[in-house]
Amino acid sequence: MFDIRKSRMLAAMAATALVATPAMAAEFRAVLTDHNLTGVGDPDGWGRARVRIDDSFNILCTDLEVRSIDEVLSAQIHRGTEGTEGPPVVNLDAPDDEDSDDCDNVGDTLADEIQANPAGFYVLVKTREHPEGAIRGQLGPSSG
Repeated sequence: MFDIRKSRMLAAMAATALVATPAMAAEFRAVLTDHNLTGVGDPDGWGRARVRIDDSFNILCTDLEVRSIDEVLSAQIHRGTEGTEGPPVVNLDAPDDEDSDDCDNVGDTLADEIQANPAGFYVLVKTREHPEGAIRGQLGPSSG
């Protein structure tokens, strides 16, 4: 015999399973100066980076703003704690007119790693005058 209540319950469970959960996003920030470098940087330069990771799609988006530095050669997120240097893990668009917005697919492992330990990563901006690094900032929690 067909149980209508059981059928409705199974249909409701199936519908619930098909509903997509909202995207989870983590937000971080970094203040970039030459004081954060392990070497000599641009003493007049400064900047800020806002980083957002969409955990559903493993997309990392960065809003990067720089000031008082010469032509940017590259901007990257590196793996490394404060006071240490590490390898680049994400290439960012170099700021045009002192600002850039960039989104990259970073994969599940790296997205999870940055979210679990943002202080283990930093943003580094290199310029013609300072090809080893003009300004740098560690990632940390977003303040809003």
